[in-house]
This record gives sequence, C-alpha cells and structure tokens, in this order.
Amino acid sequence: MHGIAFASNIWAAKTGGSDNQSHGPFHDYVYWYTANKALVDAGAKVISSSWGTFVSTLDRTRYDGLGNDLGVNGNLANAYQTGGKDSVSPTANASIIPNEYQKDLEYQYFFFKKSYSLGGEQYNPNYPGLSFMDAIWNAIKVTGTVNSRSAGNNDWSNPYFRPAYPFFNPWAENQFIAVGGVQPPTATNPEYTKQYQYNEAGLAKWWYVSAPSTNVLSLGSSSDIATTNFGGTSAAQPVDTGVMGVLLSRYPNMNAMQVRELMFTTANNKMTDGVRFLGTGQTSPTGQSIAWTAPDGLPDLRWGWGIPDLNKGMYGPGQFLSPMTYNMNKAPLDVWSNNISQIAIKARQQEDLAWLAGYKSQGIAYAGEYSPNVLNPDGTLNKHAFMLQAILADNYIQALTGGHPELYDKIPYQDAQNWRKEWMDARAAYIQSKIDNGLYTASLVKQGPGTLVMTGDNTYEGLTTVEGGKLSINGANAGSIAVHGGNLGGSGIVDGSIDVVRGVLQPGFTAEEAADAQHLIQVVIAPGNVLTVGGDVRIGRAGKVAATVRSANDYTSVEADGNLVLDGEFILDVQGSLAQGTVLTIMKGSSIKGSFDKLPENRAWQTGGYLFRVSYLNNSVTLTVMHAVPPTSPPGQG
Repeated sequence: MHGIAFASNIWAAKTGGSDNQSHGPFHDYVYWYTANKALVDAGAKVISSSWGTFVSTLDRTRYDGLGNDLGVNGNLANAYQTGGKDSVSPTANASIIPNEYQKDLEYQYFFFKKSYSLGGEQYNPNYPGLSFMDAIWNAIKVTGTVNSRSAGNNDWSNPYFRPAYPFFNPWAENQFIAVGGVQPPTATNPEYTKQYQYNEAGLAKWWYVSAPSTNVLSLGSSSDIATTNFGGTSAAQPVDTGVMGVLLSRYPNMNAMQVRELMFTTANNKMTDGVRFLGTGQTSPTGQSIAWTAPDGLPDLRWGWGIPDLNKGMYGPGQFLSPMTYNMNKAPLDVWSNNISQIAIKARQQEDLAWLAGYKSQGIAYAGEYSPNVLNPDGTLNKHAFMLQAILADNYIQALTGGHPELYDKIPYQDAQNWRKEWMDARAAYIQSKIDNGLYTASLVKQGPGTLVMTGDNTYEGLTTVEGGKLSINGANAGSIAVHGGNLGGSGIVDGSIDVVRGVLQPGFTAEEAADAQHLIQVVIAPGNVLTVGGDVRIGRAGKVAATVRSANDYTSVEADGNLVLDGEFILDVQGSLAQGTVLTIMKGSSIKGSFDKLPENRAWQTGGYLFRVSYLNNSVTLTVMHAVPPTSPPGQG
C-alpha cells in the first residue's frame, strides 16, 4: 500500500454506497458482513477502510437542537462544543459532530444503536441492533484478521466511533487499529509534526498509531499507473496497512494480531536525535504544546503508540502486550534483538482495574454525564442539543418518525441508560476475563520446530515456556523458563529459574548458529559456551542436559546462583581431544540435590571415546577424564 508493501496481494470489496453515504450509520449489516467475509475468505490479513462515521451537524451557532434556524449566531449562547481541540477559531467545528469527550463518543455509539434498532433507518429484524461495524467484527473475529481504520480529520481529542469501536466492544480490541495523521519531515522541518486538524488517540490510545497524512503518494484513478498525492487520515491509514504487510512478510510465523502488537511496541516516539520525544518544542495554532507526554513505553493521548518504525520492527517485539504464543511452524529461524519489556501491559492492568473498581462502586454513573443529545429523564430537550445534518430532509426518516425527524437523532434517556449499561457490562466482563485468564502477564510460549534466538535485555517477568524446537537465550531474560519439549540453549543470562520438565537444556551458542542469525537480520551475536542462571536449575525425570566438549577449555556449561536439582539424563558430545586428568565443570550451583540418571557419584562413564569419572562434589557437576578408550574393532578385524 502506498509503495510500502511491494508484491503484496490486495483484494478490494465495494462499500455498497456512494461517497454521500460514507459518513454515517447508513450501511446494511448483511452487505458489509458479506463484503468483509469475502475479503477474509480470499486471504486478507488486514482490512483497510476509512468509511462510516457521521461527522456533520447543522451549524450549532445558528440552529437549535430541533433544527430551527435562529439566524446568524442565534444559538451561540447554547451552542455545544463549537471549537476544535487546537483550532484558533472558537467556532471552527460548529458544523462538525462533537467528539472531544467520552460522552460525545458515547453518543455516536448510541446513535448507531438507535439507527439499527426497531424504528431505526437500518433496522433488520434478522439482526436487530447490529450495525455495519458489528458486521465487520463478526466477519473477522474468529479469523484473526485485523481491521485498520482512519481516525478522522476534525481536530478532536478522540477518533470517531468506528476506529474507537473497541472502546464499547472490548472483545474486538486485539483486532483493531486506529490511525491518525502526522506531517512528515520536509526540507525545512526534519521532524514529524502532529497535525492539529486530525483526530488524536484519546480513549483509543491503546490501539492507535500515527502515520504520514500529507502529500502521501498514491495511485490515482485516471489509469493503472497514474500517481497523485492524497492527504488526511484516509491516506495515513493505508500507510499503516502497508507497514503491517511488510511485517507480516518478515514474520511468517506470526498472525496478524501478533504483528499488530509488534508494530505498536516498536513504533517510534522520538525525534531525529533519538532522545527527545515526538513534538518536543512544537505547538498547535493556539500555542499549546503538542509534545508527547506519556512515559516511555506507553501510548500517548495525542500520538498513540507513535509512528510505525519498519527498521525497529525488523528486530522482534518491543513489549509483550499479552501472553504470546509463538508457533514457529513456517520459517525455521527467527532472531529477536529488541529489548522486550512489560511496561504497557502492567500500566494497562492498573488502568483497567481502576476502571473496574469504579464501575463496581458507582455503576453506570461512573461514565459521567450524557451527551446533550440524550433527552432529559422527563423527555425534554437539553438546551445544548444539536441537529445532525441531513436528518430533517430525509424522506424515509420523515416516515419513520411520523413527520418529526427533529427527534430522530435524539436518544431517549432510558435507552441511553440501557445501552450504557450494555457497553460497561461488556467492558467489565472483558477485564474480569483478562484477570481470570492471566492476560495481564507478559509471557512467551515457544512452539513449533523452528529456532528462536533472543539477544535483547528482556525485562518481562512472566514465564517463558519452550514446547518445541529450540529457544536460544543470548541476551538477558528477567523471568524464569520452563521446558516442556524441545531445547533451551544460548550463552546469555536467565535471571529466574530453569525447569526442564521434558526436553533438553543445551547450553551454548555455536559459531555456526551465530552466522545463521547474523545472515537473517544482520545482528552480530558472539558465540559462547556458558548459560548463566540467577535462580535454580531443575532437571526432571523426563528432562535432559546436553553438553558439547571441543577441548579442555572450550566446552558448554551452566552456571547457576541457585540450586541444582537433577533427575534426568545427561548427554555429552565430545568433538575434540582431551588429556588424561582434564576436569570439565559442566554445571555449577549453590547446592546439588540428586544426580543424573544412571550416573551416581564417582561412577565411571564411557562416552565419546573417553572414560570419565562423574562427581557432584563442591556443588558442581564435574567430569574427570580417566583415559581415552580405543574404538572397538569390528568382528573379524584387528
């Protein structure tokens, strides 16, 4: 997309309407489900769209909430939210639907619900209350396909309802991306600039990124080879989709949801000096700072996660935003050299638990006041109510309302209460489900036959589990590692413990492995022999330890600060000559309990052309070379 994801497969589905229908809840549920399902069935991993938010009202400085024309500035005293977030003019957004606060976004959610419910313009008795946004979600939710949507171009603190859909439908969050706009660097300004006229991250910060939205070179409509420049978040959003396409090709073992999280956590939040946050020293037309204000590692209210960074994205995740299962059943080798943290998942946990506590104690009142377009409890109109554009002249709405279209866009108080409870109950259930299923833990499960090499300083504290293939730790890993199949190797540091229930602990990283890793992503990783462990090392009955010996001073080993608990098999690969009396310290710890299978203390053990003496004294597993053992001649020879 936009010249980013070359050689990608692109499928297109018609929207089923004209541009006049592109910005409101006017789309048929069945059509949009069918269209999106067709894209999914064709193989689309990311669906890109910028349609579907109602953005216009009658001029709120002139028209009252029933659409009466009060003349120039006749309604100014009661006009609701006429200025944008950063616009100089106090009436710049007088004809744009308010979207500055949660209550404004909630109103759009209410209006979608009303439009697709009984009495609404798009009511379908077979799918009551389900909007075209629900159709998109229902088409993708069991497939893993990600929906990427533009945030809107109207200078508000939040994206419109469609990109903010997961705020009210939280189960959809892991498959949604909201995309805002930034001014790309120019000859006179080498920095990205947050464009004030575009909707910012706000309540959608956890699934929002910023992308270039000015002079984006794209294919034109005049021919197959014509190009032209486009702008707005409708241009920024396909840039994000193109980035997803490149990352999906880089990580064939990841699904689109995992690549989405990788894109978020490797996005750039710094200026060109790599030190100052985005927007430092920059201001909006009102003089307000547009600088990034979130702590490093967290999404920002203006910028979201930042600007997708394909370079950093080549080197693995920057954080785990949820427990990750990485099944390497396609590409045989992957190398992650980014430092993987848990900053965001822990901050999200705190934020979600605070919200859940607030809802439990206050109920729906916790969401605050309603939009002025929600009727008062007695059915009267709020004096700050407004009139959505095109409602009064719509003949179908005239018929639906018995000639009173001025109330069609108003939400009855009881409906607002019911629908608010619906989305808040859904959010509470989602948070509780994450608690119950341990989804606020940053962890990794390595599956499949491939080899994963991790070289970063990883500070996530959740468990890393190896279930297949090989995991090689060549940086630092803060948490513990459990092996339930496959191999664990490397010459880095595991701050936690290692528990080999089933599988092989195989310390070390060979020169051949280093060369293969460097060839994949051009990161230099030094070979090494010693895997260092900060905690205990436990080798279960079905577990194994495998060491390689090339010489008296070149062999693989494990050094642990904690205890060694041994009850499995030991395998030794001798690849060089050893002198009699050589002592090899294969494992070292603060204490040793147990022994390797069939290798008790002082056992003489013949393997690899040598006879060794096995010992567990002095909290170490040592092998002493007794002498070489000549190879046995085949029968009839010698």
